Amino acid sequence: MMRIRGRLLPLIMGIVVALLVLPATPVAAAPVEPAAITLHRWDSQREFLRGTWDNLRPSRDGSIEVRSGARTAAYADPFGSGASRTYDIGSWTSPVVELGYAGDEAIASWNARTPTGTFVETTFRGRKLDGQWTKWYVLGRWTSGADFAAGDIHRTSLNGQNDTDAAIFTDTFSVRSGKEIGAYQVRATLYRPRGTAVTPRLDALTVMSNEFIGGYDRPTSAFTLGRQVELAVPRFSQNIHRGEYPEFGGGGQVWCSPTSTSMVQYSWGDDHRVPDSELAPIVAPNGDPQVPYAAINTWDYAYEGAGNWPFNAAYAHRFGLDTFVTRLRSLAEAEQFIEAGIPVITSLSWDLEEMPEAGYDTDGHLMVIIGFTAAGDPILNDPASNSNEAVRNIYTRKNFERVWQDSTDGVVYIYHPADVPLPSPQPDATPNW
Repeated sequence: MMRIRGRLLPLIMGIVVALLVLPATPVAAAPVEPAAITLHRWDSQREFLRGTWDNLRPSRDGSIEVRSGARTAAYADPFGSGASRTYDIGSWTSPVVELGYAGDEAIASWNARTPTGTFVETTFRGRKLDGQWTKWYVLGRWTSGADFAAGDIHRTSLNGQNDTDAAIFTDTFSVRSGKEIGAYQVRATLYRPRGTAVTPRLDALTVMSNEFIGGYDRPTSAFTLGRQVELAVPRFSQNIHRGEYPEFGGGGQVWCSPTSTSMVQYSWGDDHRVPDSELAPIVAPNGDPQVPYAAINTWDYAYEGAGNWPFNAAYAHRFGLDTFVTRLRSLAEAEQFIEAGIPVITSLSWDLEEMPEAGYDTDGHLMVIIGFTAAGDPILNDPASNSNEAVRNIYTRKNFERVWQDSTDGVVYIYHPADVPLPSPQPDATPNW
């Protein structure tokens, strides 16, 4: 999902007057205030106990699951037969999270295990600055499976929720002007088919919130590593899958998100790969069947694409990774992840004149930062390449940071094993991981 920010135009009136009154001694530029971006994550029973449980129970492994048949709900899959099915449900609702600033946007992501026939629905509401709450908005109905005959639903975002308080852009809550929020709650509802013992399990729920950041008008961030660092991340081209599985967007040419997800997933070793038994039915004449497999299993049937941000994170969690979606303020923040050994998946768009070294332009694309040169330029695995060998590229730091920040305000996917710790966030800014 992609939304393009408007560019800030330079002011040109009054320049002559300003030059006449310039002081003899240069005045230092005011420091740039870090954008308010905050990430909250609940990922243990200790954290879950901070919220409200309704018809849930703790699992032995630290997750939470549906307890009994005390609560039920009906759901009719709009992309299936349309027949209603009854589910036992349980829900976890977060405590009220106070932002400390006027929030404009939020993206929820989740880690859950959903056996066949089960699913998880994530909803969100904000408390406006006048103290009134918005309604609850659906930010995704997720299942990892695609065995529709056995009862799996079609995973989906939800259209048609917009009102006078906010709009939902597939996976993103965005307030209307003047309806900013000072607090929020998020809720995960777990569904299991009535009459069965199988249950979904919620391992983690994450929310990234932020103030409106606006057009990118900051200096390029300083390079902090001081040396070349490059992580060992396999190279997968999306373009070698052109025309495969045309019912999923026409083929690999639109699969940048699941291809990037697969590269980072596979970088963490054999324990995090798709089992061969699941790849066996996949038809991939040019190899890398894990790429069409990921596209099929991240597909959002309402959005009609494989680029739903939290769906990709939820997919990667299936293979033993802790995952979430957030925003980074700069390449300097991305460097902290690279130094910690964690690749960073970025979402961005650009016109050709903005980043000519790419050789193409795009309305929306994802690629992986795998390192930095000794000069500070990002080393990227760009799946929009015609072969796996051509995936590795180096783009100009100034150009890349500008288009990434200007087009998506620095959206990233972070995937890592639980035993690989995250770096420490900036001490002088709101914690965005």
